[in-house]
Amino acid sequence: MWKNDPAQARSVTPDDDDFLPVPDLDVPEGVTSLGRTITIKGDLTAGEHLIIEGRFEGHLAVPEHGLAVGQHAAVTAEILARTITVLGHANGSFTAAEKMEIRESGFVEGRIVAQTVAIEDGAHFKGSIDPTRTEAALAVGRHRLKQRTAAPTEPPVSTSS
Repeated sequence: MWKNDPAQARSVTPDDDDFLPVPDLDVPEGVTSLGRTITIKGDLTAGEHLIIEGRFEGHLAVPEHGLAVGQHAAVTAEILARTITVLGHANGSFTAAEKMEIRESGFVEGRIVAQTVAIEDGAHFKGSIDPTRTEAALAVGRHRLKQRTAAPTEPPVSTSS
């Protein structure tokens, strides 16, 4: 189906009959994946599992779900999640309700607050780990999340006669 001959190459869109999603990127239902070419700066909140393959900078909250930083990802963030797994580069503050894992290809620099931390052989970690403040950190993180996601207040409307 896919031809390597550049002379026969053409652009394909999701509306074309020849369009097929890349099989390696099949993401299960209930999981959001941010691809390698995506760059986000700002606040991101998700109500489902999240996989980051691109670049992210800012505040990331997935308090009831898991977050994975893919092998090719670069993340600089304050992260709040139920579980955090890092296979790529991550820098910042990490609060995990259950567990934080740094896999063999992972490179993490920052502060980790989690009851359980697993660092595989070959992984790189520079920073601090605080296993005693998980609940307090989660409470603070949830409070900050509520403040950020609260509806903006509108200034009072004045009428003059």
